[in-house]
Amino acid sequence: MRLFCNINPNRQDRVWRIGESFTDVARHFLPQIQSPVPGSARLLQMLGITKSCRTLYDHFMLQLHDLMKRDNAYQQNVRATEIRFPAGSSWIVQTDHVSHAALSGQYLLEQTFYLPVEAMACPEKSPLRILEHLRGCRLA
Repeated sequence: MRLFCNINPNRQDRVWRIGESFTDVARHFLPQIQSPVPGSARLLQMLGITKSCRTLYDHFMLQLHDLMKRDNAYQQNVRATEIRFPAGSSWIVQTDHVSHAALSGQYLLEQTFYLPVEAMACPEKSPLRILEHLRGCRLA
């Protein structure tokens, strides 16, 4: 979960584009994602590329993110909503659950909070549980 604060001294909005639901994104792109090469998470950690062993959840989320960004046809055709956050505003987002892109804006403060799935009111709606359901296996 992330908290954002637009502190733009020129009173300019921060503009985001919000896409379709996480479930729809996962259903669209998940079939294109291969499982990681065995041992690759440990190797990435040993080489200092990652701070810890990348989980299967992290692998799939990173791939979903990259596939969404690279797919120009998807970007042009997906239903999206533009949201403007005025200077001085703050907002909280479960960013793993919301496909989003910052279109414009500067001067942003952000703070990330780790929210365990077990502490969520509806853990079955978490991105982790959605991916586990679609993949048919545990990812974390």
